Amino acid sequence: MDDQLFLAELAEKNGVTVVVQAQRRAHPAYRMVKEILAEVVGEYGIPVTYLDIHHSDGTWNMPWEFVSRDGHPYKYGYGKLLHSGYHFVDLFCWLTEVNRGCARPPDRLGLDVSAVDARGVDAQLTDAAYARLFGRERWGRFSGLPRPATVPEQLWGETDVVLLARLMHGPDVVTTAVLTLLQSSLSGRSRLELPEDTYKGNGRVRHERVTLQVGPLMAIRVDSCQDARPAGGRSPFDVVVYRNRGLIGGEAVSRVRMRTPDAAADAASDSLNDRAREEIFRDFLALDGRRSGLALHGTTVRVLAAAVAGVARAARGGSGRSVVALDPSVREWYRAE
Repeated sequence: MDDQLFLAELAEKNGVTVVVQAQRRAHPAYRMVKEILAEVVGEYGIPVTYLDIHHSDGTWNMPWEFVSRDGHPYKYGYGKLLHSGYHFVDLFCWLTEVNRGCARPPDRLGLDVSAVDARGVDAQLTDAAYARLFGRERWGRFSGLPRPATVPEQLWGETDVVLLARLMHGPDVVTTAVLTLLQSSLSGRSRLELPEDTYKGNGRVRHERVTLQVGPLMAIRVDSCQDARPAGGRSPFDVVVYRNRGLIGGEAVSRVRMRTPDAAADAASDSLNDRAREEIFRDFLALDGRRSGLALHGTTVRVLAAAVAGVARAARGGSGRSVVALDPSVREWYRAE
């Protein structure tokens, strides 16, 4: 966190624009959701009371790959949070910025973390299960390789992590949020050997869902779930808005299937993400930090740092709980509990 403040202040002092590639800030579906939320929260003073973010990417590592892999590794003591978790911590922080317009805006965040590391995943699937899935003879050719269970002294990074967050105003909870970030989830992988493309050609299946509640007035659901075809399946991107029309008007239920002009509706998600990445990159080329400049990421960096520290403490038998100050001027911003 101190590094982020130092770099942001240094960039401002020297007239340098630093842009963070957090593409969901430019994603048309999430921009639409934030605009709807800001309108309702601003008019009625009722905050986003609940937020649930789920992301799973179906990264199925064979036991020995935890020991050998250097791309998106686990053997150095970190994992999902620093692989792709920043994007979803940022999505949480960015969407809940609308609560600044509510009657009692949050001033701090309480955080609790629960994680499963590579050793835990190794214990979830037995040798008998692998032999049943891949055949006893094929499995036998690999089963003697080093794996997390055979390296007990190693501190492994997390594959799956759940963050329970509470945005607070004084003693009261403004927003309850759950971030579920998984790598050991539904996969399209069906072979023991690694393909040449170990990133997206290894059966990764991306499921991304977001649910928000604005008290009794509104609920919004964002859903982008890819199917498990070997080469990567369809991934539509749907937004559904539910309104208490008797109080705030509008349609009781409105549905939008997002798409780009050059993408089929059932394959829109990857295209939309690519377009959003391109937009943020164009911001960088234009020296425009208004959407995702480094100075706008202070809260995200604080929450991510607290989450990573909580996972590390919990792995050593301590508590994963902490409190994070949201006021950017507060330098003593973190307290472990």
